[in-house]
Amino acid sequence: MEYIGEHLWAGSLGRLAVIVAFTSALVSTIAYFYFNKTQDKSWKSLARSAYYLHAASVITIVGTLFFMMANHYFEYDYVWKHTSLDLPGRFLFSAFWEGQEGSFLLWMFWHAILGLFLMHTAKNWESRTLPVLSVVQAMLSTMVMGVYIFGVKVGSSPFILIRQLEENVGAPWTEWSDYLVKFPAFMDGNGLNPLLQNYWMTIHPPTLFLGFALVMIPFTFAVAGLLSKDHKGWIKPAIPWTILCVSILGTGILMGGAWAYEALSFGGFWAWDPVENSSLVPWLTLVAAMHLMIIQRNKGSVLVAAYFFTILSFSLVLYSTFLTRSGALGDTSVHAFVDLGLNGQLIIMLLLFALGPLLIFAFRYKGIPKSKKDENMSSREFWMFVGALILLISAIQITFSTSLPIFNKWVGPEGVVPLFKDAIALQNPIDHYNSIQVPFAIVITFLMAITHFLSYKNTASSIIWKRTAASLVLALVLAIIVSISLDFFKESGNSAVYFVLLFGGIYAVLANADYWFRMMKGSVRVAGSSIAHIGFGLIIVGALISNFKKEIISSNTVFIHEEFPANENLLIELNDTVEMSSYLVNWVKERKEGNYRYYDLEFSRFNENQELVEEFTLNPSILRSDKMDMNSSEPSTKHYLNKDIYTYVSYADLEDKAPNEDGWANKWEFEIKQGAEMVLYDVCMIRLDTMVYQADMNEDETDLNKLAMGLRLTLTDMDGKEYEAIPLYLLENSVESHIDATVDELGIKIRFEGINTENSQMILNTWQSEEQEKPFIIIQAIVFPHINILWLGCIVMALGTLIAFAQKLKKH
Repeated sequence: MEYIGEHLWAGSLGRLAVIVAFTSALVSTIAYFYFNKTQDKSWKSLARSAYYLHAASVITIVGTLFFMMANHYFEYDYVWKHTSLDLPGRFLFSAFWEGQEGSFLLWMFWHAILGLFLMHTAKNWESRTLPVLSVVQAMLSTMVMGVYIFGVKVGSSPFILIRQLEENVGAPWTEWSDYLVKFPAFMDGNGLNPLLQNYWMTIHPPTLFLGFALVMIPFTFAVAGLLSKDHKGWIKPAIPWTILCVSILGTGILMGGAWAYEALSFGGFWAWDPVENSSLVPWLTLVAAMHLMIIQRNKGSVLVAAYFFTILSFSLVLYSTFLTRSGALGDTSVHAFVDLGLNGQLIIMLLLFALGPLLIFAFRYKGIPKSKKDENMSSREFWMFVGALILLISAIQITFSTSLPIFNKWVGPEGVVPLFKDAIALQNPIDHYNSIQVPFAIVITFLMAITHFLSYKNTASSIIWKRTAASLVLALVLAIIVSISLDFFKESGNSAVYFVLLFGGIYAVLANADYWFRMMKGSVRVAGSSIAHIGFGLIIVGALISNFKKEIISSNTVFIHEEFPANENLLIELNDTVEMSSYLVNWVKERKEGNYRYYDLEFSRFNENQELVEEFTLNPSILRSDKMDMNSSEPSTKHYLNKDIYTYVSYADLEDKAPNEDGWANKWEFEIKQGAEMVLYDVCMIRLDTMVYQADMNEDETDLNKLAMGLRLTLTDMDGKEYEAIPLYLLENSVESHIDATVDELGIKIRFEGINTENSQMILNTWQSEEQEKPFIIIQAIVFPHINILWLGCIVMALGTLIAFAQKLKKH
């Protein structure tokens, strides 16, 4: 049957390009192999041509999918799932990599581009590194094939039609040749997840995946060094790539933090989310690998460790890929992928390119040159090596805790081998990770402060003290001043530990600035590492102060709801002004712009003359997605030099209310026990005084004929005036009925629905008269002090690593 309106050429082109990408990557790998074996230049020419074809094919795949999404070809499953007619064009990129297939294509795209650069810069390493990259590309190509080989599905294609999905084959609607115009379901797509409709999500994923792709390059040099037994030669060409990777991947991770701060309503920039962790871990080990390469280049004593950390970094990228795409993190992360049935392929990829190189490393271990004597404890290389080990231990802990869902799937109560009766889960992930990672961060900050002042091989203790004393003492003084001004020591818990971390962060900033200006004479061209360390120190100080001293300033004086603690949430009615810390907040307007609902909040305060003046206006919003049946609350922040006031709507009624025939609206169901009080519609307090009941039994008293129960309720308005209400619950011949109680003065109707037998609380439904009903929202506002130190640190660290990259590239 020929279907009307389908653009079959696009899917055919995309699938053909996938096959060509896979085949050409394999041909390039084989041709490079034979060139290395025979040194016949015709093999090298074939290898290059095949790789050019591969890169062109990957670009074709990406371009075709973009074209399909931009033109709303909803007959294709990927286009239908991730786009819609009302999706703003600026979010088309976010929609492209929202799904697993798109993210694999993004990864492949960066690999293909980087391979072209590597081909023309690696010189005599080209034929040894490109085949490693090409074979990885071939494996990634299988992830988007979506074909069956001997009954086994290989990959998931973004070019499959909805009618070709297994669950739709033979469906009645597929019998209609014009199904695209006949059925409304195909006239529009499902749309993009509201959480991803943020400008950060157009730049964060491609930056992060570029970082992941860059990890591949030093990995190819390390594997090439092992296979060719050129154990020392690979270090020099790998260093610039490694530094660039540290810079780009680190920037991508920090962009993720900025996205979380700008778009997510958990109130912060880092929540130790499993997907966040999976990107952080390979960055930690690659930072360690970078420092080990520098030691190896300058001292030549850590070649084994440089090999191991470089290979491990790419292995952790692959493991992170498996972790985030296996479906195991679906219940623990807000941005993990669902399982598409690729777990088998992901495991094979992990075994081939993670375990395989480690086995090669073990096989070649004896032939790798090693230092014949131990390093002096006062040498720079010794403490840089210690720092690398600390980063490794930190990475291991994060990986282990993040992998608990995988652990449960294997040996948990419902696992493959159920060794444990209860699943292991982190009760408070933030406290768990902070309690372990903060000591590691303390050690790293002090090492960053000291190691620049150490010499290779040996450094006299008197010289160390002379070089570092000024910045050490000044850092201690500043840490004490900051701690006292912020009342660090008045806080309970780990205030002493956090003080040491604050001291270490300040020390890292001052010591590296001192080294830059005093030892490097203020030259920017050679101070990349010092500038990067200053940035990291600022990140530590900014994160510590802004999180440790953040203050929730939204609070209600009375109970709101059990899901919205009164000490963290503030209820505001439309055109009403309420007090919030030193501000008066007025909800002046609700605006609808597309699928967004904006809530305009005016913040005012009294000036020196006790005159009420407007300070600023915030516009927190909620993005509503009826198609996905979910909403995303987006914060609005007022930025000051020394603080941020971060505000979001934690509750708003998004329903467009139709007029009620009976004149009652705003239904609210809740439970209450005898003697308890709670706020009702912000107009009165309701208290359950007593319950009375009467039961009529049949003649032999074995069954209940009739039951009548009534609640005696007291409602107290804001002026202290009390009103009595007695709603009744009736049960006769197993038929329920109710006699509602109405308090006309308050515009409230109350129904007694029954008793919750599990907790013996009374179930009430209440309504408000439409004349009395007033729109309200619940907001949460948080003050993050000195958070700009954190953002400044992010910029400085990224700038420092880029300067270091340029410096090494020039030497290279």
